[in-house]
Amino acid sequence: MLRSRLDHQTSFYDANYVCERLIPKDSFYRKFKEIVSPLIDDKQFESMYCKNNGRPPISPALLAMATILQHYRDLSDREMERACMFDIEIKYALGLQLDERPFDHSSLGDFRKRLLENGKEKETFDRILAHLINAGLIKKDEIQRIDATHVLADVAIPTMVTLVKKGIYEILKPLTKRHKDVHSEIEKEIDLKEYSKQEVNHDAPGRLDIDNRKQKLVDVVNDARKVLKHVKGIKGDDILSRRVDLLKRILQENITEDETGIPKERDHKNKPQDILVSPVDPDARYGAKSNTKRFTGYKANITETVESRFITNIKPMRGNRHDGSNMVEAVIEQKHQHGLQPAKLVGDTAYGDGIARKDLQNEGTIVVAPLKTVNDRTKAIYPKSMFDYDEANNLLTCPAGITVKQSYWDRQKEIRTFHFPMTECGKCPRKTECTNSKDGRRTVGISKVNKELREAEIYNRTDQFKADMKLRQAVEGKLSELVRYHGM
Repeated sequence: MLRSRLDHQTSFYDANYVCERLIPKDSFYRKFKEIVSPLIDDKQFESMYCKNNGRPPISPALLAMATILQHYRDLSDREMERACMFDIEIKYALGLQLDERPFDHSSLGDFRKRLLENGKEKETFDRILAHLINAGLIKKDEIQRIDATHVLADVAIPTMVTLVKKGIYEILKPLTKRHKDVHSEIEKEIDLKEYSKQEVNHDAPGRLDIDNRKQKLVDVVNDARKVLKHVKGIKGDDILSRRVDLLKRILQENITEDETGIPKERDHKNKPQDILVSPVDPDARYGAKSNTKRFTGYKANITETVESRFITNIKPMRGNRHDGSNMVEAVIEQKHQHGLQPAKLVGDTAYGDGIARKDLQNEGTIVVAPLKTVNDRTKAIYPKSMFDYDEANNLLTCPAGITVKQSYWDRQKEIRTFHFPMTECGKCPRKTECTNSKDGRRTVGISKVNKELREAEIYNRTDQFKADMKLRQAVEGKLSELVRYHGM
């Protein structure tokens, strides 16, 4: 059952009444109350709650606004709970009474969980964005820029022993509630104290030497296999099924056997790239922003308008994905939901992919980004734009006028490869400018997005490209603000 945040009667204890003259007119909190607050109401979140059963929940609109202010201040849940009790600016922005204690800190975590489970994590963001568009503050074809930042996962990186133990612990929790008979059978075979909430995050009492650590891993892997054997016959429990799959994945990705069949940890180089980091946060991944800057968690792509400097979309992804992986979705989502169709999207080299260029060009958006040099050996030689490709007849002509047919088709990469004859390249006066290949001839690969890449190659040599790229840098300041001051 839903209870509105407007159900209480106005009194002399309302922050509205007491603080109307106290809060400056240009205050962020006054603007929040006057502009943002009217855009958020309980009806937006009705589907997240049962309408006619249970105790009336705290107003979801109040929790939504509190979550925004929480990130604005970069506060923890407990700090936000305290701010709602004692901070006059927060009370004023939320419309609370001075003596009101609106919610426990755990309500904020529960609210975020409900948002994710019901697909409403961007509900408030979309409402505010729609208001900005309707007010004419964002032009629908305004140039946008894009960049990504890393977001650290709120998890401790477990040892291999602890990782397997956590996988077992997550399975045991639903067994104690819904499958007590299976839990009792498991209890006869393994020591469940090892997998209690108090012990699951510890390898063992004291410090283990290498041999004892290896033996400990053998023990917990054998326990994991016993647990999996007992839960194999359980059907119809989706939560348990997901956790069983999680433990299976942990074992498959990290554990192998020696020649005698004893479990051991895989070498790092033999583990998959998309390896699970923690069962507590199964979507977090090991990632890198550069050769030296590594992290555990996620990446988030931010699109921002160039003139008005409003964020138009935030698209999260796993930390091991390429920065430009979801750039197309970030733009198309704006178009479908808000009618935004930026004339240009400006980004760095990570956003210069040919397929993304083609997809966004089909949507009416031109990507402006440097092209990545795939092979350092080709930097000083003629670019592909100097070769004339006849797509209809599958012919390629070099700057010296030599025409060849396709030599090879890479079905997996969808690349047509053209080898120019050594007899022609060897006597060509432009050879040193065209190729530095050891076999003395030029080889050119033509992809399915060759047209888009060649057009970009030509455009990127213009003064307009240089002017466009000067618009990109400001997005880094926006990312820095989000990370440093708003807890991203």
